[in-house]
Amino acid sequence: MTRATELSPDVVSRLCAWFEETELVSPSLSYAVFDRHGVLFHHGVGEFQLDGRAPGPQTIYRIASMSKSFCIAAVLVLRDRGLLSLDDRVAELVPQFRDPVDDAGEVQPVTVRMLMNNSSGLPEDNGWADHELALSRNDFLAVVEAGLGFAGLPGSGFQYSNVGFWLLGVIVEDLAGQGFERFARETFLEPLGLTSTGYKPADFAGDGELGDGIAHGYSSYDKGASWVSRPVVGGGIGACAASMFSTPPDIARWSAWLSSAFDPANTDDAILSRASRREMQRIHTVAPGAADRTAEPTLEAQGYGLGLYVEHDVRFGRFAQHSGGLPGWTSNMRWHLESGLGAVAFGNTNGLKLSLAVAEILRFVLDSVDEPARRIELWPSTVAAARAVDAAVRGSGRILDAADGSTTFSPNLLGDVPAEVRDARIAAAIAEVGGVLDADSTPPLDARLTWSVAPAHVTWTIPGRTGELECRIELTPTTPAMLQRFDVAVRTPTTPLSPVLRHYRPVV
Repeated sequence: MTRATELSPDVVSRLCAWFEETELVSPSLSYAVFDRHGVLFHHGVGEFQLDGRAPGPQTIYRIASMSKSFCIAAVLVLRDRGLLSLDDRVAELVPQFRDPVDDAGEVQPVTVRMLMNNSSGLPEDNGWADHELALSRNDFLAVVEAGLGFAGLPGSGFQYSNVGFWLLGVIVEDLAGQGFERFARETFLEPLGLTSTGYKPADFAGDGELGDGIAHGYSSYDKGASWVSRPVVGGGIGACAASMFSTPPDIARWSAWLSSAFDPANTDDAILSRASRREMQRIHTVAPGAADRTAEPTLEAQGYGLGLYVEHDVRFGRFAQHSGGLPGWTSNMRWHLESGLGAVAFGNTNGLKLSLAVAEILRFVLDSVDEPARRIELWPSTVAAARAVDAAVRGSGRILDAADGSTTFSPNLLGDVPAEVRDARIAAAIAEVGGVLDADSTPPLDARLTWSVAPAHVTWTIPGRTGELECRIELTPTTPAMLQRFDVAVRTPTTPLSPVLRHYRPVV
Protein backbone atom coordinates (compact mmCIF):
# COMPACT_ATOMS: atom_id res chain seq x y z
CA MET A 1 0.00 0.00 0.00
CA THR A 2 1.38 3.42 -0.95
CA ARG A 3 -0.15 5.39 1.92
CA ALA A 4 -1.47 4.73 5.40
CA THR A 5 -4.96 3.27 5.56
CA GLU A 6 -7.63 5.57 6.97
CA LEU A 7 -10.13 4.08 9.40
CA SER A 8 -13.48 5.84 9.64
CA PRO A 9 -14.77 7.12 13.02
CA ASP A 10 -17.45 4.41 12.95
CA VAL A 11 -14.81 1.70 12.47
CA VAL A 12 -12.69 3.11 15.31
CA SER A 13 -15.74 3.26 17.58
CA ARG A 14 -16.61 -0.36 16.83
CA LEU A 15 -13.02 -1.45 17.46
CA CYS A 16 -12.90 0.33 20.81
CA ALA A 17 -15.99 -1.58 21.94
CA TRP A 18 -14.90 -4.91 20.46
CA PHE A 19 -14.35 -6.76 23.72
CA GLU A 20 -17.11 -5.11 25.78
CA GLU A 21 -19.43 -8.11 25.46
CA THR A 22 -16.64 -10.66 25.38
CA GLU A 23 -16.54 -13.86 27.39
CA LEU A 24 -12.75 -13.53 27.60
CA VAL A 25 -11.51 -13.01 31.13
CA SER A 26 -8.07 -11.41 31.50
CA PRO A 27 -6.45 -8.82 33.75
CA SER A 28 -5.81 -6.81 30.57
CA LEU A 29 -6.03 -6.85 26.80
CA SER A 30 -3.93 -4.82 24.38
CA TYR A 31 -4.93 -4.91 20.72
CA ALA A 32 -4.12 -3.00 17.57
CA VAL A 33 -4.77 -2.72 13.84
CA PHE A 34 -1.86 -1.84 11.57
CA ASP A 35 -0.68 -1.61 7.99
CA ARG A 36 2.80 -1.44 6.44
CA HIS A 37 3.15 2.15 7.66
CA GLY A 38 2.53 1.34 11.33
CA VAL A 39 -0.22 1.18 13.94
CA LEU A 40 -3.56 2.62 12.79
CA PHE A 41 -5.51 1.91 15.97
CA HIS A 42 -4.70 0.73 19.49
CA HIS A 43 -6.86 0.12 22.52
CA GLY A 44 -6.07 -1.25 25.95
CA VAL A 45 -8.48 -2.46 28.60
CA GLY A 46 -7.97 -3.74 32.13
CA GLU A 47 -4.82 -3.53 34.24
CA PHE A 48 -1.56 -4.96 32.94
CA GLN A 49 0.06 -5.10 36.39
CA LEU A 50 -3.14 -5.06 38.50
CA ASP A 51 -2.22 -1.56 39.67
CA GLY A 52 -4.93 0.45 37.93
CA ARG A 53 -2.99 1.16 34.71
CA ALA A 54 -4.46 0.18 31.36
CA PRO A 55 -2.01 -1.01 28.69
CA GLY A 56 -0.81 1.48 26.09
CA PRO A 57 0.83 0.90 22.69
CA GLN A 58 4.26 0.60 24.31
CA THR A 59 3.25 -1.83 27.06
CA ILE A 60 5.35 -4.96 26.62
CA TYR A 61 3.70 -8.40 26.60
CA ARG A 62 5.14 -11.86 26.30
CA ILE A 63 4.36 -13.19 22.81
CA ALA A 64 5.33 -16.85 23.34
CA SER A 65 5.16 -18.90 20.10
CA MET A 66 4.81 -15.82 17.95
CA SER A 67 8.61 -16.00 18.39
CA LYS A 68 8.76 -18.89 15.93
CA SER A 69 8.69 -16.67 12.84
CA PHE A 70 11.86 -14.96 14.13
CA CYS A 71 13.49 -18.39 14.57
CA ILE A 72 12.60 -19.38 11.01
CA ALA A 73 13.86 -16.09 9.60
CA ALA A 74 17.20 -16.75 11.33
CA VAL A 75 17.50 -20.16 9.66
CA LEU A 76 16.65 -18.69 6.26
CA VAL A 77 19.28 -15.98 6.64
CA LEU A 78 21.89 -18.71 7.10
CA ARG A 79 20.45 -20.60 4.13
CA ASP A 80 20.63 -17.49 1.97
CA ARG A 81 24.24 -17.00 3.06
CA GLY A 82 25.03 -20.50 1.80
CA LEU A 83 25.74 -22.01 5.21
CA LEU A 84 23.12 -24.76 4.98
CA SER A 85 20.42 -26.28 2.78
CA LEU A 86 16.89 -26.83 3.99
CA ASP A 87 17.26 -30.41 2.78
CA ASP A 88 20.27 -31.05 5.04
CA ARG A 89 19.77 -33.91 7.48
CA VAL A 90 19.33 -32.80 11.07
CA ALA A 91 21.45 -35.75 12.25
CA GLU A 92 24.41 -34.37 10.28
CA LEU A 93 24.06 -30.93 11.89
CA VAL A 94 23.18 -32.10 15.42
CA PRO A 95 25.15 -35.30 16.14
CA GLN A 96 23.04 -36.12 19.22
CA PHE A 97 19.91 -36.43 17.06
CA ARG A 98 18.87 -39.85 15.74
CA ASP A 99 16.51 -40.35 12.81
CA PRO A 100 13.49 -42.61 13.29
CA VAL A 101 13.31 -46.09 11.77
CA ASP A 102 10.27 -47.40 9.90
CA ASP A 103 8.62 -50.82 10.33
CA ALA A 104 11.02 -52.33 7.81
CA GLY A 105 14.03 -51.15 9.78
CA GLU A 106 14.91 -48.42 7.29
CA VAL A 107 16.20 -45.09 8.59
CA GLN A 108 13.87 -42.20 7.66
CA PRO A 109 15.89 -38.95 7.59
CA VAL A 110 14.55 -35.79 9.20
CA THR A 111 15.57 -32.63 7.33
CA VAL A 112 15.88 -29.02 8.41
CA ARG A 113 12.87 -28.20 6.24
CA MET A 114 10.74 -30.73 8.13
CA LEU A 115 11.55 -29.10 11.45
CA MET A 116 10.63 -25.72 9.98
CA ASN A 117 7.25 -26.79 8.59
CA ASN A 118 6.27 -29.13 11.46
CA SER A 119 6.36 -32.32 9.41
CA SER A 120 9.32 -33.97 11.15
CA GLY A 121 7.19 -36.63 12.88
CA LEU A 122 8.11 -35.27 16.32
CA PRO A 123 4.90 -35.13 18.40
CA GLU A 124 2.99 -32.19 19.83
CA ASP A 125 4.70 -31.22 23.09
CA ASN A 126 3.19 -27.98 24.42
CA GLY A 127 2.26 -29.27 27.87
CA TRP A 128 5.83 -30.32 28.64
CA ALA A 129 7.72 -27.74 26.58
CA ASP A 130 5.96 -24.72 28.12
CA HIS A 131 7.66 -25.48 31.43
CA GLU A 132 11.08 -26.42 30.02
CA LEU A 133 12.01 -23.23 28.14
CA ALA A 134 14.86 -22.59 30.57
CA LEU A 135 16.68 -25.84 29.72
CA SER A 136 20.33 -25.15 29.00
CA ARG A 137 21.72 -26.09 25.63
CA ASN A 138 23.72 -28.96 27.13
CA ASP A 139 20.76 -30.31 29.11
CA PHE A 140 18.59 -30.18 26.00
CA LEU A 141 21.18 -32.01 23.89
CA ALA A 142 21.34 -34.65 26.61
CA VAL A 143 17.57 -35.12 26.23
CA VAL A 144 18.03 -35.43 22.46
CA GLU A 145 20.86 -37.93 22.84
CA ALA A 146 18.76 -40.07 25.18
CA GLY A 147 16.34 -40.51 22.29
CA LEU A 148 13.24 -38.69 21.03
CA GLY A 149 9.93 -40.40 20.30
CA PHE A 150 8.17 -39.92 16.97
CA ALA A 151 4.43 -39.75 16.35
CA GLY A 152 4.81 -40.56 12.66
CA LEU A 153 7.30 -40.88 9.87
CA PRO A 154 9.10 -37.74 8.70
CA GLY A 155 7.18 -35.88 6.03
CA SER A 156 3.95 -37.80 6.62
CA GLY A 157 1.89 -35.05 8.24
CA PHE A 158 1.57 -32.14 10.64
CA GLN A 159 2.61 -32.27 14.29
CA TYR A 160 3.33 -29.05 16.20
CA SER A 161 6.75 -29.61 17.77
CA ASN A 162 8.54 -27.13 20.01
CA VAL A 163 11.49 -29.52 20.22
CA GLY A 164 11.85 -29.19 16.45
CA PHE A 165 12.30 -25.43 16.81
CA TRP A 166 14.73 -25.87 19.68
CA LEU A 167 16.82 -28.03 17.36
CA LEU A 168 16.72 -25.21 14.82
CA GLY A 169 18.02 -22.89 17.53
CA VAL A 170 20.98 -25.21 18.09
CA ILE A 171 21.69 -25.29 14.36
CA VAL A 172 21.59 -21.48 14.13
CA GLU A 173 24.00 -21.12 17.04
CA ASP A 174 26.45 -23.62 15.58
CA LEU A 175 26.47 -22.12 12.10
CA ALA A 176 26.39 -18.48 13.23
CA GLY A 177 29.04 -19.02 15.88
CA GLN A 178 27.11 -17.08 18.53
CA GLY A 179 24.14 -17.40 20.85
CA PHE A 180 20.72 -17.35 19.22
CA GLU A 181 19.47 -14.26 21.06
CA ARG A 182 22.49 -12.22 20.05
CA PHE A 183 22.22 -13.37 16.45
CA ALA A 184 18.52 -12.43 16.31
CA ARG A 185 19.15 -9.06 17.93
CA GLU A 186 21.96 -8.13 15.55
CA THR A 187 20.30 -9.59 12.45
CA PHE A 188 16.66 -8.49 12.89
CA LEU A 189 15.76 -6.54 15.99
CA GLU A 190 18.28 -3.71 15.68
CA PRO A 191 18.19 -3.28 11.86
CA LEU A 192 14.38 -3.27 11.81
CA GLY A 193 14.11 -0.89 14.77
CA LEU A 194 12.33 -3.37 17.03
CA THR A 195 13.49 -1.53 20.13
CA SER A 196 10.78 -2.93 22.40
CA THR A 197 11.31 -6.57 21.48
CA GLY A 198 13.55 -9.00 23.33
CA TYR A 199 13.87 -12.45 24.82
CA LYS A 200 13.83 -11.80 28.58
CA PRO A 201 12.75 -9.08 31.02
CA ALA A 202 16.37 -8.09 31.59
CA ASP A 203 16.49 -6.88 27.96
CA PHE A 204 14.28 -3.96 29.01
CA ALA A 205 15.72 -3.20 32.46
CA GLY A 206 17.04 0.29 33.11
CA ASP A 207 15.81 1.89 29.90
CA GLY A 208 13.22 4.55 30.66
CA GLU A 209 12.35 5.01 26.98
CA LEU A 210 10.74 1.60 26.61
CA GLY A 211 7.24 2.65 27.54
CA ASP A 212 5.02 1.56 30.38
CA GLY A 213 6.80 -1.61 31.44
CA ILE A 214 6.06 -5.31 31.09
CA ALA A 215 2.63 -6.86 31.58
CA HIS A 216 2.78 -9.37 34.42
CA GLY A 217 1.48 -12.85 33.72
CA TYR A 218 -1.44 -14.26 35.69
CA SER A 219 -3.68 -17.32 35.88
CA SER A 220 -7.11 -17.66 37.43
CA TYR A 221 -8.81 -20.78 38.71
CA ASP A 222 -12.12 -19.07 39.53
CA LYS A 223 -13.00 -17.29 36.25
CA GLY A 224 -11.20 -14.08 37.16
CA ALA A 225 -12.45 -13.63 40.71
CA SER A 226 -8.81 -13.83 41.79
CA TRP A 227 -5.46 -13.92 40.02
CA VAL A 228 -2.28 -15.88 40.67
CA SER A 229 1.02 -14.43 39.45
CA ARG A 230 2.96 -16.62 37.01
CA PRO A 231 6.74 -16.59 36.82
CA VAL A 232 8.62 -15.89 33.60
CA VAL A 233 10.11 -19.22 32.52
CA GLY A 234 12.59 -18.96 29.70
CA GLY A 235 15.95 -17.71 28.61
CA GLY A 236 17.28 -21.17 27.84
CA ILE A 237 17.16 -23.37 24.77
CA GLY A 238 13.46 -22.60 24.28
CA ALA A 239 14.05 -18.86 23.92
CA CYS A 240 14.29 -19.12 20.13
CA ALA A 241 10.76 -20.53 19.88
CA ALA A 242 8.69 -19.03 22.68
CA SER A 243 10.43 -16.54 24.97
CA MET A 244 10.03 -13.20 23.20
CA PHE A 245 8.40 -10.02 24.52
CA SER A 246 7.10 -7.26 22.25
CA THR A 247 4.62 -4.44 21.61
CA PRO A 248 1.98 -3.75 18.93
CA PRO A 249 4.17 -1.20 17.07
CA ASP A 250 7.06 -3.66 16.89
CA ILE A 251 4.82 -6.49 15.69
CA ALA A 252 3.46 -4.07 13.07
CA ARG A 253 7.03 -3.46 11.86
CA TRP A 254 7.81 -7.18 11.81
CA SER A 255 4.63 -7.93 9.91
CA ALA A 256 5.25 -5.10 7.45
CA TRP A 257 8.74 -6.39 6.72
CA LEU A 258 7.44 -9.92 6.09
CA SER A 259 4.38 -8.95 4.05
CA SER A 260 6.28 -6.32 2.03
CA ALA A 261 7.80 -9.24 0.12
CA PHE A 262 4.43 -9.42 -1.69
CA ASP A 263 4.44 -5.71 -2.58
CA PRO A 264 5.50 -5.36 -6.25
CA ALA A 265 7.06 -1.98 -5.45
CA ASN A 266 9.30 -3.40 -2.72
CA THR A 267 12.91 -4.19 -3.62
CA ASP A 268 14.39 -4.75 -0.15
CA ASP A 269 16.53 -7.89 0.08
CA ALA A 270 19.01 -6.45 2.59
CA ILE A 271 18.36 -8.67 5.63
CA LEU A 272 16.49 -11.59 4.13
CA SER A 273 15.49 -11.94 0.49
CA ARG A 274 11.93 -11.28 -0.56
CA ALA A 275 11.82 -14.82 -1.99
CA SER A 276 12.70 -16.28 1.41
CA ARG A 277 10.15 -14.09 3.18
CA ARG A 278 7.49 -15.24 0.72
CA GLU A 279 8.60 -18.82 1.33
CA MET A 280 7.71 -18.41 5.00
CA GLN A 281 4.18 -17.31 4.08
CA ARG A 282 2.94 -20.14 1.88
CA ILE A 283 1.54 -23.51 2.92
CA HIS A 284 4.15 -26.25 3.25
CA THR A 285 2.24 -28.71 5.44
CA VAL A 286 -1.52 -29.14 5.45
CA ALA A 287 -2.70 -28.61 9.01
CA PRO A 288 -6.06 -28.89 10.75
CA GLY A 289 -7.73 -25.71 11.93
CA ALA A 290 -6.70 -24.36 15.30
CA ALA A 291 -8.89 -25.59 18.14
CA ASP A 292 -10.04 -22.06 18.97
CA ARG A 293 -11.29 -21.21 15.46
CA THR A 294 -14.89 -21.74 14.43
CA ALA A 295 -15.64 -23.21 11.02
CA GLU A 296 -15.35 -20.52 8.33
CA PRO A 297 -17.32 -21.25 5.14
CA THR A 298 -15.01 -18.90 3.22
CA LEU A 299 -11.83 -20.75 4.22
CA GLU A 300 -10.46 -22.57 1.17
CA ALA A 301 -7.25 -24.00 2.62
CA GLN A 302 -5.03 -23.77 5.67
CA GLY A 303 -1.71 -25.13 6.73
CA TYR A 304 1.66 -24.40 8.25
CA GLY A 305 4.21 -22.38 6.33
CA LEU A 306 7.61 -21.79 7.90
CA GLY A 307 7.07 -20.43 11.39
CA LEU A 308 3.61 -19.14 10.44
CA TYR A 309 0.17 -20.57 9.79
CA VAL A 310 -1.20 -19.66 6.35
CA GLU A 311 -4.87 -19.44 5.40
CA HIS A 312 -6.55 -18.98 2.02
CA ASP A 313 -9.86 -17.14 2.23
CA VAL A 314 -12.36 -16.98 -0.64
CA ARG A 315 -13.15 -13.30 -0.08
CA PHE A 316 -9.86 -11.84 1.14
CA GLY A 317 -7.21 -14.20 -0.20
CA ARG A 318 -4.16 -15.10 1.86
CA PHE A 319 -3.45 -14.49 5.53
CA ALA A 320 -0.43 -15.32 7.67
CA GLN A 321 -0.89 -15.70 11.41
CA HIS A 322 0.47 -17.25 14.57
CA SER A 323 -0.68 -17.51 18.17
CA GLY A 324 1.32 -17.61 21.35
CA GLY A 325 0.43 -19.16 24.66
CA LEU A 326 2.28 -19.77 27.92
CA PRO A 327 1.10 -19.95 31.52
CA GLY A 328 0.26 -16.29 32.14
CA TRP A 329 0.11 -14.98 28.57
CA THR A 330 -1.82 -15.32 25.28
CA SER A 331 -1.27 -13.58 21.95
CA ASN A 332 -2.13 -13.66 18.27
CA MET A 333 -0.88 -11.73 15.24
CA ARG A 334 -2.37 -11.88 11.77
CA TRP A 335 -1.94 -10.00 8.50
CA HIS A 336 -3.31 -9.89 4.97
CA LEU A 337 -0.50 -10.68 2.54
CA GLU A 338 -1.80 -8.56 -0.32
CA SER A 339 -2.36 -5.29 1.54
CA GLY A 340 -0.27 -5.66 4.67
CA LEU A 341 -3.25 -4.78 6.86
CA GLY A 342 -3.07 -6.72 10.10
CA ALA A 343 -4.17 -7.03 13.70
CA VAL A 344 -2.57 -8.19 16.92
CA ALA A 345 -3.86 -8.85 20.43
CA PHE A 346 -2.11 -9.58 23.72
CA GLY A 347 -3.55 -10.77 27.02
CA ASN A 348 -1.78 -11.45 30.29
CA THR A 349 -3.39 -14.73 31.17
CA ASN A 350 -3.43 -18.11 29.46
CA GLY A 351 -6.10 -19.83 27.38
CA LEU A 352 -7.76 -16.71 25.97
CA LYS A 353 -8.46 -17.99 22.43
CA LEU A 354 -7.48 -14.67 20.90
CA SER A 355 -6.99 -15.97 17.37
CA LEU A 356 -10.72 -15.96 16.61
CA ALA A 357 -11.15 -12.39 17.87
CA VAL A 358 -8.14 -11.14 15.89
CA ALA A 359 -9.42 -12.87 12.74
CA GLU A 360 -12.81 -11.20 13.13
CA ILE A 361 -11.24 -7.79 13.79
CA LEU A 362 -9.10 -8.01 10.68
CA ARG A 363 -11.95 -9.19 8.45
CA PHE A 364 -14.06 -6.31 9.75
CA VAL A 365 -11.35 -3.77 8.92
CA LEU A 366 -10.61 -5.25 5.48
CA ASP A 367 -14.31 -5.18 4.64
CA SER A 368 -14.64 -1.58 5.84
CA VAL A 369 -12.00 -0.40 3.33
CA ASP A 370 -13.17 -2.78 0.57
CA GLU A 371 -9.75 -4.38 0.32
CA PRO A 372 -9.45 -6.83 -2.60
CA ALA A 373 -8.03 -10.30 -2.17
CA ARG A 374 -5.42 -9.52 -4.80
CA ARG A 375 -4.41 -6.77 -7.19
CA ILE A 376 -3.46 -8.25 -10.57
CA GLU A 377 -1.09 -6.20 -12.71
CA LEU A 378 -2.18 -6.99 -16.28
CA TRP A 379 0.27 -7.53 -19.11
CA PRO A 380 0.23 -4.76 -21.70
CA SER A 381 -0.66 -7.42 -24.28
CA THR A 382 -3.67 -8.42 -22.15
CA VAL A 383 -4.89 -4.84 -22.04
CA ALA A 384 -4.37 -4.46 -25.81
CA ALA A 385 -6.30 -7.66 -26.52
CA ALA A 386 -9.13 -6.57 -24.21
CA ARG A 387 -9.40 -3.26 -26.03
CA ALA A 388 -9.51 -5.02 -29.41
CA VAL A 389 -12.16 -7.54 -28.31
CA ASP A 390 -14.19 -4.80 -26.60
CA ALA A 391 -14.18 -2.69 -29.77
CA ALA A 392 -15.17 -5.69 -31.90
CA VAL A 393 -18.10 -6.70 -29.65
CA ARG A 394 -19.36 -3.12 -29.30
CA GLY A 395 -18.81 -2.39 -33.00
CA SER A 396 -19.42 -5.03 -35.67
CA GLY A 397 -20.04 -7.92 -33.28
CA ARG A 398 -17.58 -9.98 -35.35
CA ILE A 399 -14.81 -11.77 -33.43
CA LEU A 400 -12.43 -11.66 -36.42
CA ASP A 401 -12.40 -7.86 -36.18
CA ALA A 402 -10.49 -8.25 -32.89
CA ALA A 403 -7.53 -9.77 -34.78
CA ASP A 404 -5.90 -6.41 -35.40
CA GLY A 405 -2.22 -5.54 -35.41
CA SER A 406 -1.96 -5.75 -31.60
CA THR A 407 -3.80 -9.04 -31.14
CA THR A 408 -3.02 -12.48 -32.60
CA PHE A 409 -5.38 -15.43 -32.25
CA SER A 410 -4.05 -18.73 -30.93
CA PRO A 411 -4.80 -21.57 -33.42
CA ASN A 412 -7.16 -23.19 -30.90
CA LEU A 413 -9.45 -20.17 -30.56
CA LEU A 414 -11.40 -20.55 -33.80
CA GLY A 415 -10.72 -24.26 -33.95
CA ASP A 416 -12.61 -24.82 -30.69
CA VAL A 417 -15.53 -22.59 -31.67
CA PRO A 418 -15.74 -21.37 -35.32
CA ALA A 419 -15.95 -17.63 -35.97
CA GLU A 420 -19.52 -17.82 -37.27
CA VAL A 421 -20.68 -19.61 -34.10
CA ARG A 422 -18.95 -17.04 -31.89
CA ASP A 423 -20.49 -14.21 -33.90
CA ALA A 424 -23.96 -15.74 -33.46
CA ARG A 425 -23.40 -16.02 -29.70
CA ILE A 426 -22.24 -12.40 -29.53
CA ALA A 427 -25.30 -11.26 -31.49
CA ALA A 428 -27.66 -13.23 -29.23
CA ALA A 429 -26.08 -11.79 -26.09
CA ILE A 430 -26.25 -8.24 -27.45
CA ALA A 431 -29.91 -8.70 -28.37
CA GLU A 432 -30.68 -10.01 -24.86
CA VAL A 433 -29.42 -6.75 -23.28
CA GLY A 434 -31.31 -4.60 -25.79
CA GLY A 435 -28.21 -3.61 -27.75
CA VAL A 436 -25.01 -1.99 -26.47
CA LEU A 437 -24.82 1.69 -25.54
CA ASP A 438 -23.09 4.13 -27.85
CA ALA A 439 -19.54 5.26 -27.22
CA ASP A 440 -20.52 8.51 -25.47
CA SER A 441 -22.59 6.58 -22.91
CA THR A 442 -20.00 3.87 -22.32
CA PRO A 443 -17.26 4.39 -19.67
CA PRO A 444 -13.65 3.74 -20.71
CA LEU A 445 -12.54 0.12 -20.61
CA ASP A 446 -10.29 0.73 -17.58
CA ALA A 447 -13.39 1.67 -15.56
CA ARG A 448 -15.25 -1.48 -16.64
CA LEU A 449 -12.66 -4.08 -15.61
CA THR A 450 -14.16 -6.40 -13.00
CA TRP A 451 -11.79 -9.20 -12.03
CA SER A 452 -8.71 -11.18 -12.96
CA VAL A 453 -6.79 -14.19 -11.68
CA ALA A 454 -3.53 -13.67 -13.59
CA PRO A 455 -1.76 -11.01 -15.69
CA ALA A 456 -2.81 -12.91 -18.84
CA HIS A 457 -6.50 -12.91 -17.90
CA VAL A 458 -9.16 -10.24 -17.45
CA THR A 459 -12.93 -9.86 -17.33
CA TRP A 460 -14.91 -6.68 -17.99
CA THR A 461 -18.45 -5.46 -18.64
CA ILE A 462 -20.15 -3.86 -21.63
CA PRO A 463 -23.30 -1.86 -20.76
CA GLY A 464 -26.48 -2.51 -22.72
CA ARG A 465 -29.83 -0.77 -22.73
CA THR A 466 -31.54 -3.41 -20.54
CA GLY A 467 -28.60 -5.21 -18.97
CA GLU A 468 -24.87 -5.82 -19.11
CA LEU A 469 -22.58 -8.16 -20.98
CA GLU A 470 -19.52 -9.68 -19.39
CA CYS A 471 -16.48 -10.57 -21.49
CA ARG A 472 -13.51 -12.68 -20.47
CA ILE A 473 -10.24 -13.24 -22.31
CA GLU A 474 -7.08 -15.21 -21.60
CA LEU A 475 -3.72 -15.04 -23.38
CA THR A 476 -1.05 -17.67 -23.97
CA PRO A 477 2.29 -17.54 -22.09
CA THR A 478 4.19 -17.33 -25.39
CA THR A 479 6.07 -14.46 -26.99
CA PRO A 480 4.19 -12.88 -28.57
CA ALA A 481 1.17 -13.62 -26.39
CA MET A 482 -1.87 -14.83 -28.35
CA LEU A 483 -5.58 -14.75 -27.54
CA GLN A 484 -6.43 -18.32 -26.56
CA ARG A 485 -9.82 -17.82 -24.90
CA PHE A 486 -12.80 -15.51 -25.30
CA ASP A 487 -16.19 -15.81 -23.60
CA VAL A 488 -19.17 -13.48 -23.52
CA ALA A 489 -22.34 -13.81 -21.45
CA VAL A 490 -25.20 -11.70 -20.17
CA ARG A 491 -24.19 -10.61 -16.70
CA THR A 492 -26.41 -11.66 -13.82
CA PRO A 493 -25.74 -11.96 -10.05
CA THR A 494 -24.83 -15.60 -10.67
CA THR A 495 -22.94 -15.28 -13.95
CA PRO A 496 -20.41 -18.16 -14.03
CA LEU A 497 -17.78 -15.78 -15.43
CA SER A 498 -17.87 -13.61 -12.30
CA PRO A 499 -16.81 -15.19 -8.97
CA VAL A 500 -17.67 -12.04 -7.04
CA LEU A 501 -16.55 -13.42 -3.69
CA ARG A 502 -12.91 -13.41 -4.70
CA HIS A 503 -12.49 -9.68 -5.28
CA TYR A 504 -9.44 -10.03 -7.49
CA ARG A 505 -8.95 -6.51 -8.81
CA PRO A 506 -7.22 -6.00 -12.20
CA VAL A 507 -4.78 -3.10 -12.47
CA VAL A 508 -3.80 -1.53 -15.78
